[in-house]
Amino acid sequence: MEKRIFLYKQVMRDYFIGFVRNFRWERLGLLVYIVVVFQLFIGFEDIAIYKNWLIGIPILFAMLSGAFHWVSLPFMMYLVPYSKGQREEYIQKLLYVKILVPLAVACLCDIAAAFAGAVSLYAVVLQMISVFSIACICGMLNDGRINETEKRMAYGKVRYVSAPFLVICDIGGAVMFMICIDAISKNEFFIVLAVMVCILLPMLSLLWKRWKNIRSNFADYEMAVKLETR
Repeated sequence: MEKRIFLYKQVMRDYFIGFVRNFRWERLGLLVYIVVVFQLFIGFEDIAIYKNWLIGIPILFAMLSGAFHWVSLPFMMYLVPYSKGQREEYIQKLLYVKILVPLAVACLCDIAAAFAGAVSLYAVVLQMISVFSIACICGMLNDGRINETEKRMAYGKVRYVSAPFLVICDIGGAVMFMICIDAISKNEFFIVLAVMVCILLPMLSLLWKRWKNIRSNFADYEMAVKLETR
């Protein structure tokens, strides 16, 4: 029990350190892009709309969290006297944290939005689906730059779809951010929900089936660093 508690503490610590350790300026371009698009297509005339940002902020956080956290372990993790099974357990628990923290942020923002009178059930449902999907897909796929991720042998056949999946997360997150901070009608909600299910469900299903093998490969240092040569 003490070992499990220690491992969870280590995973939580490493998650927050990951924002600094894996920081790259180009990743901030995602956030800048979203803000620019928001300004161009919606504008800042109505100050009251800022309350709706409470619904959209978790999607931004999920995108940044996914960008700054990798599947491969820090180099020192391969040097410490951990067995492969222990490294696999660490990777799995880190995935849980990479999903649960953005969801927790979403819950806090939704509660704040409810007190501000800017909460919409339709927006919250779409937000939660977006946050979970982005966190899950990026948590299983992202490993630095996209051109490196798609060549890593540790992903197996999934490496051929890693780049498109990560791009879908980036573009889809930007779109869902704009949708969630605006008014959503019943018809619009079901249309967007149907599109999300048709796109995200196959992606998540494919990755989850391959995740055990991916996790096992990344627990092995040689597989984690090996790139495909073309």
